[in-house]
Amino acid sequence: MRSLLLPGLFVLLSACASDPASGGGPPPATLPDDGLVRPHGEGPVSMRVGQVLEIALMSNASTGYQWEFTSDGTPVLSRTTGPATPPPMDTQPPMPGASSMARWWFRADKPGEATVRMEYRRSWETVPPVEVVEYRVVVR
Repeated sequence: MRSLLLPGLFVLLSACASDPASGGGPPPATLPDDGLVRPHGEGPVSMRVGQVLEIALMSNASTGYQWEFTSDGTPVLSRTTGPATPPPMDTQPPMPGASSMARWWFRADKPGEATVRMEYRRSWETVPPVEVVEYRVVVR
């Protein structure tokens, strides 16, 4: 019994040990190299003129909630279409009423600072939004 307890304890402890700075996402080597800039963390997003920023947020249209822009980054940023190759889809079709990923793309048109701010709300309600996201973008 003791001979099984020690290896079992080792396996449990090693599974719990992780690097807190890793953020739980895939390692950088496995991130897509599609040329898009994606926000990470709380700090400003740094871009160069001509680069494209992708913002991806969870959304569930069946609840009546949608993301609304309160600031779209103009005149430093402009909305653009997404990449020619869409992100890979799940192997299973989406379940009715399930959340999905909503995506927006912004092209850096000129140097400067911009803010993209979005509110997740029902358009007919007058209560505060359920969620607010804000990205500060610095274009060099």
